[in-house]
Amino acid sequence: MHLVLDVMDKEPSLRVIWGGAVALGLSGYAAVRFRRWLVLPALAVIAIAVWTQLGDLFDPRVGAAIMRDAGLWYVGQACAAAALAVIVCLLGLAPKHAA
Repeated sequence: MHLVLDVMDKEPSLRVIWGGAVALGLSGYAAVRFRRWLVLPALAVIAIAVWTQLGDLFDPRVGAAIMRDAGLWYVGQACAAAALAVIVCLLGLAPKHAA
C-alpha cells in the first residue's frame, strides 16, 4: 500500500521541535538548579518527549520517507534540538557561585 498523504504532514515542524527542546531544556535546568536529584526525572521527560516526537525517524519505512521528503537537514535539526535540551538540562548541575 502506498502512502497517499505526505509523510511530513504528520511530523512536527522544526519550529515546534526547537520550541519544545528549548522549553524542556530550560524547565529541566530550573528543576536541576532547585534540586540536583531532579536531573534524572528531567532527562527522562526529555527522552520520552524526543521518542514521542521523533520516534518515526527510527522506523525503517517511515524514516526513509521522512528522509526523502524533508531531507537530512530536518533529521540533523531534530537531533541538534534534542541534544540542546539535554545539554541545557545538564548545565543546571554546574556548581553555584557564591556571590
